[in-house]
Amino acid sequence: MMTDQPDARFRRIVYASTATARTDDDTQIDILRQSRANNGLNGISGILLSDGRRFLQVLEGTPEAIAHVFAQISADPRHGEVRTLHDELDSRRIFSGWTMASMSDDRQTEAIRERLQVLLRSAPEGIRDEFEDILRTVS
Repeated sequence: MMTDQPDARFRRIVYASTATARTDDDTQIDILRQSRANNGLNGISGILLSDGRRFLQVLEGTPEAIAHVFAQISADPRHGEVRTLHDELDSRRIFSGWTMASMSDDRQTEAIRERLQVLLRSAPEGIRDEFEDILRTVS
């Protein structure tokens, strides 16, 4: 459900997926490290939340970069049942400055919560429910 907005330069996707195998802390750290490196090269910002069974991620960047990285995620064997929850064009980023934030970094937790509140303020109820559910398990 991508919508056009005047002067929209960025695409934001929110997706959820199921881990195909239980991910431990080391696997999650590897995913974050890889995401941060790749996203930095591609100008992508966002946040990744995981409770070891599910992934919930926000990706922001140019439409071309988001299409590329989302295709890679969809083909990644660690992700099953990839569902796009939200897909929009916007003129600003919510997670600017973060190539991939994670609640596993205690120094970022409060800032992440504040930015998530901005995102969720106008998000459909189903997306708010997904975030609230996973935030209960990763906090």
